[in-house]
Parts: sequence; structure tokens; C-alpha cells
Amino acid sequence: MAARWTAPAGRAGRVRRIGPTAVVVFGLVGCEAGLRPTGTSRDSLGVRIVESVAPAWREGAGWRVEAQPLVDLAESGTGDMHLFLGVRDVLRARSGHLVVADGGSQQIRVYDADGLFLRAFGGPGEGPGEFRILWSVVETHASALLGVDFALGASAAEFDIDSGLISTFRVPGGATSLRHPVPSDLVWGLEAGYTMEDEDLESGLQRHPAMIVRMSEDRTSVHAVAQIPGNELFFLPEVEVNPVMGRMTHVVPTGRGEVVVGLADGLEYSILDGQTGDVHLIARIPGISLAVTEEEVDRERQVRLGRNPRPYIRDLLDRLPIPTRKPAYQNMLLDAEGNVWAGEFLGLARRYEPQDWYVWDSSGVWLGVVETPARFEVMRVGVNEVFGVGRDLNDVEHPQVLRLVKPQG
Repeated sequence: MAARWTAPAGRAGRVRRIGPTAVVVFGLVGCEAGLRPTGTSRDSLGVRIVESVAPAWREGAGWRVEAQPLVDLAESGTGDMHLFLGVRDVLRARSGHLVVADGGSQQIRVYDADGLFLRAFGGPGEGPGEFRILWSVVETHASALLGVDFALGASAAEFDIDSGLISTFRVPGGATSLRHPVPSDLVWGLEAGYTMEDEDLESGLQRHPAMIVRMSEDRTSVHAVAQIPGNELFFLPEVEVNPVMGRMTHVVPTGRGEVVVGLADGLEYSILDGQTGDVHLIARIPGISLAVTEEEVDRERQVRLGRNPRPYIRDLLDRLPIPTRKPAYQNMLLDAEGNVWAGEFLGLARRYEPQDWYVWDSSGVWLGVVETPARFEVMRVGVNEVFGVGRDLNDVEHPQVLRLVKPQG
């Protein structure tokens, strides 16, 4: 994979390029207990390339996630505040409180460490502290909560976890907000590089560029960071469609002024400087097969069609190309210690199955694979906890905290 990342006309920036041409050498990485030799590399043109040929965890040293929740917010109390719909974020604040972004109510809900409801902020609307599409919650380094809306030009609000609304602001321009898996004082977004009204928009399977943007500290303007390939989409004159097994672009703020970028072409990601857009590190795992069978593709198509598809939907799906490879991953996040997690592609057909996560340490070395339970969507990973939403057999949502076990020695 080669990608040319630039700033667009009218915005300051230099051409940024990453590609597969760096010379890789091998050595020993990790003298810590539980780690074993694995592939590594040297700097190439100022970019550190780390290529892992095997997981670094020794047998028995890998991490695991326990399926039995430590806290289940749908079971820890009664009433409306323990009923959830469209949960989009779950986190533990540094105060110990549990915080949920509930999309159904457009509320940020705060619970104590054991799951007892305390208070809620926000709600549906466009007034101060209200949301149209509550997308995520960012904890600032001052321990305030930023509720961020996903809608274009939508509002965001800052709350004190005890007393409520502090201030409001709007995300400028045409950026949609990114999820922030770790504490951050900055708000980041992604601008699409096209509109359906563009006269030169060509039909077919394409990956138009997108722009990573960073809001100013006073939250009144946005600054271009780097142009990267956007989501893979299939364009027709009248509509854009998510292709079967399409590749998604993942941009994850680190909380340290950098962003992790994953394009899902292969098991690979890059770390970019949030000021200059320069690539600092590329980490990859070669040799993992992404091939798919006709049976897998057909199963995915059938789930997308549903039981009684309208003729228009069936015709649209029939016009989509048949994939021969799946995306390298479906999710990407950063845990509390700076490790990068990439969740395997499940698609719709396998969405309730257990999920394997490839985990790299902060230096780009592949540690190993962690499996998360069936019917559980991971949203954040702490030091010893995993946060997300479990679904029972009736598809009822259960925001949960699971234990992350890390063997010693």
C-alpha cells in the first residue's frame, strides 16, 4: 500500500508520503518478562518502520478478557436511567465514575463506580448542552466531560461531572467529530473530500480523500493536519453505497497531540504528528490472509438484504462489486497505556461472534491477539478493564465493564 497524504489547496501543508519501500531489518525486541524475540526495523527517511513477524507475548503471557462483567449498568439499578438504546460510548472517568453516551435519549449519564445512577446531562435538541447525534464523550485533562455531536456543524458541550454545563461550542466547517478513546484537551474531526453534488464525481468503487482536522484550543476554528484516503464507497449517479466488506478509514487521537491512522488495507497503521501531519511511525504485521470465500460474501449479502428486501435494494446490492478480500480490521482504538488495538472484520453476518483484536504496544511491536466475548461491542480499553455494550438474546443493550487480565511474569 502506498498513500500520498497532503494538505488541500488553500491550506498550509507539505506533501506527506508513506509506502512499503522502507528497508526492514530484524532483531530482538522486548526484554520484559513474558515477551519473546520478534521482528523490528530501523528508521527510514525519518520514519520508524516496525514489522512484526510473530507476536511478542510468550505462551501463557497473553491478555484475556473475562466474559462475566464487573459492572452491568442495565442490572445495577432500576428505572429509565438503567434502560439504554443506541449506546455510543462508555468510559470510566479518572474520578472513578462511569459515564455513558446514550444515543436514544441524547444524554450523558453519570454513575458511581458500582453502577448507581447519579445524574444526566444533555438531551435531544439544539439548545445549550443538547445534541442531535450524541457521538462520544471526551474527558479533558481537567476532568471535564466534552459531549461531541456527530452531525455536520453540530454542537458540543463541556460539563463538570458533578455540577453540569460549563460551556458550549460548535464544530466549525464540514468536519464530523472523531471518537476520542483517551483523555484529550483537543477535539479532532474528519472532513470528506467530496459531495454528491460534485460534477466530476465518477461512478464506481472509489476511496476519495478525507482531511484530518484539529480544532483550535479556543474551539473557534479548525486546522488541517493531513489528507488521507477516506472510506471506500461505491458511487452511482444518484446515490453512494457502502460496498460489501468495504474498507473504512480509522483515525484515533492519542491525547498527546498525535493521531493513529489505519486504512484497513493490511494489518498496518501509522502515527502522525497532529501539528505537521508528518508520519512518525508505521507498524505492520505481514502475511495475515485477508481472502474471503464466496460463501462468506453471500452470507454477508443476505444479511444486508434482510428477509423481505424491496426490489430497489436488491437491485442496488446486485450492482455492487463482489469482494475477494476483506478489510484487515473493523475497529481501531487506543488503550489507556498507549497500545493500539485493531478488531478483526466481522461485518454484519458475524456481528454477534467473539472478536479477535490485534494489539501493538506503544512502540509498534505486535504483542498478540486478545479475544473479546460474543455479543459484546468494545468501545474503550483501560489498564485492567474493557468498556462496551453487551447484548442479550433479545438484543437489549447492557453497558458493561469487563475485566482485562494480564498475566505477570
